[in-house]
Formats: sequence, structure tokens, C-alpha cells
Amino acid sequence: MHTTMFFSVGDDSGDLHASNLMRAIRALDSDVSFVGLGMRRMLAAGLEPLAEEDARGSALALHYVWRIGQFRRRFELCRRLFRERRPDLVVLVDFGGFNLYLARAATAAGIPVLYYILPQVWAHGRYRLKKIRKWVTRALVVYPFEPALYRSYGVEAQYVGHPLFDELEQAPPSEDKVNELRASLGQQVVGLFPGSRRQEVQTNLPVMLKSAARIRQELPQVRFATVCPEKVRPLVRGILQGGGPEVALPGVRPVELARASVLCVAKPGTITLEIASQLTPMIVFYRLSGVLYFLLQGILQTPYLSIVNKLADRVICPEKLMWKPEPNWVAGRALKLLADREQYERCRRDLRALMEGFARPGASGRAARVAVDMARGRSESDVHG
Repeated sequence: MHTTMFFSVGDDSGDLHASNLMRAIRALDSDVSFVGLGMRRMLAAGLEPLAEEDARGSALALHYVWRIGQFRRRFELCRRLFRERRPDLVVLVDFGGFNLYLARAATAAGIPVLYYILPQVWAHGRYRLKKIRKWVTRALVVYPFEPALYRSYGVEAQYVGHPLFDELEQAPPSEDKVNELRASLGQQVVGLFPGSRRQEVQTNLPVMLKSAARIRQELPQVRFATVCPEKVRPLVRGILQGGGPEVALPGVRPVELARASVLCVAKPGTITLEIASQLTPMIVFYRLSGVLYFLLQGILQTPYLSIVNKLADRVICPEKLMWKPEPNWVAGRALKLLADREQYERCRRDLRALMEGFARPGASGRAARVAVDMARGRSESDVHG
């Protein structure tokens, strides 16, 4: 029996995770079609694009208030599709703000909603749990501590694992690239990961570069390198033009730089899992404006900034949320790790133990089974109803 699934994502990582999920679904059910809001990887996996921009494979990137018109237009396209074509299942991937509106619209249309990779309500924004309970039929979460929280609010939640490890299994770091990096930069490389958005790069990279200068004063043999998405590469190059040893690496994946590095300095997020998967110690920080910093202090619901420390429920890697630049803090923690062999190796051992229990591929397949069962259940109930 033919089934139709609607998909919605909002950025490159969502596009990657959703495309893998779509392929896993098709492996279970060849008679399925996909329609919705996606990007180039989802188009390659067979998505019928709902919006003209998506047909060209462009990013949604609906992060800015001045794109509210684009939000509204796409939302109305989705509501019309829910009414007229009535897909068997709505699958939402990440992108909490817009996708929660879609969850409400789909529920109002009587269509079951599967949410894969939900907003990080465990860190902040637990008010969203009431909305998720009303509008999401099934939640598929990617961290093992999440189901208990969702279930305590009456949300049906299942832990399926993190799709990052499916992607690393399919495309592991290239040892040739790693060896090239070490040959060109030396054995003492520190990887810098300021973020993928312009604002993150503008606030985090200057702090990293000042920290690098302080580290070089004591360890002149250390080299620094950074990778970034193409969309922010001109900005990164502009910031790096001040001279010094820092280099941008356009042809290198983040996981390859992490593997080639003896230490990384990173913003919080999935990048810390990529770094941890390579057992590379790291310093994690994030800089906010003063206003946002003090507002966030009142709503944070976890003592940890990085997912690595959250998973371990203790501090494995030094981390700090800051509202003013603190390059001395970053440099001091980095120098201590690089100078203290015992602490450095302890950090690597802790990362290895954490990854052994967590870094298992198969999330896409487990999520696909749930999606197929839900869609078939809806389709069969329509026939027999």
C-alpha cells in the first residue's frame, strides 16, 4: 500500500539527517513517496520539494526576523498540503521553532506527527514540553537521558541513538587527509571550531585567536587551524587576515581536523561529539552578549554547557559560558592540558569510555522502522475506517 510522508528541516545538518532517514525508510518500504521542505541531500534522496527555493537546493536558513514573510508563506503551503493531500505521516527533523508550528497544524488536520531530534528542552525551554505533548504523536530522541524527561511530561519518547554516528560510519575521517594535515602543520595542531553561523564566528573566533596567541607565547611549536562551512568562509578569512600562524582549511572536514589535532577549542553543539568521537581533548566555550548571558542564567536547566559533559554528568572537558572575552581562561585551560600528560590522558580515557557506550550507529534505521509503522498504521486505518 502506497504511503506518503511529509518532511521538514531547516538547516544543513537537518538535511543530512533527514536524507539518511529517507533512505532508511525506502529500504523498508519501496512504495513510499516524500514531499516537503528540504535541501539538496533530501532532493537527491527523492524529496518532492514544496517550495521553489527548495527545488533549487537552497538552504532554508529561516533564522532571522526579517524572513518572517518566508516563514508565513511556507507555513501556508504546508497547511494547504495537509488539507488537500493528507500525507500519512508528518516527519519533523530538528528546527524547533518552525517545526513546532507545523506539528500543531498537522495535529489539527488529523495527521500523526513524528518528531526526530527535538529541541534541547533539557537545557532550556521546558515550556515547550506542553506543546510537544499536545502536537507530537511520537518523539524520537538522540540522547539516552532524554526519554525520562519527555515521559514525565506525558510525551511518548524513544531513544534511537545519534545519527552523527551513522554518518561517521558511512564516511569516516580520511586518514590521507589527517596525515596531510600533520605533515603540513606538524604534530602539535590545535583545531578551532567557532561555529557555523556568522554571529557565532564573529563572537567566538576572535577569542580563539587571542587565546592562540597566548598559547604560542609558551608553546611556539603549536599550530592552529580552523574549518568552517562555505557560507561563512569569507568572514573567517577576513578575521584571519591579521597575520599569525592560524590557517583556514577549506578542503577538510571537521572530524578530520579533530582527528589530526592534539587539542580542540570549540563552541558547544554536535561538533563536540565529532571531536569526542576522535578521542581528542577539548576546551568548550560560548560567548554571549551581556544581556543574553544574564537572561540565560535564569532559564538554564542544566549545569553543563557541552553535550559531552552532559552525557558524562560531570566535567570531562573544561567549559565556560562567557559574556565578555576571556582568552586567558581558554589559553590557561589549554596550556594545562597540553603540559600535564596525566590530565591529558585521563581526559582521553574518559572520552573513550563515554563514546564506547554512546557512539553506536543505526539511529536512521531505528527511526525508519518507527516511521514506517506509524505511516502504515495511519494508511490502514484510513482504508478500514
